[in-house]
Amino acid sequence: MMAGIDDCYTSARGCTATLGNFAKATFDAISKTYSYLTPDLWKETVFTTSSYQEFTDHLVKTRTQVSVQRTQVAAVATT
Repeated sequence: MMAGIDDCYTSARGCTATLGNFAKATFDAISKTYSYLTPDLWKETVFTTSSYQEFTDHLVKTRTQVSVQRTQVAAVATT
């Protein structure tokens, strides 16, 4: 048992004829697990508002004006 490892699952495929290859592959697999960050190590994320959220009032005003213009044009075309 390695120090600090309570439970470890290993799987081997390919050329594992020698114990040295298997031991090296197991050590490599365990050392790669240290590259993963747990949530307590994540950096604080600062979120910015998207341009749609930032200019939502302007977009609503523009949308209202366009729909009014289309209604007037449709009314003129039907008469």
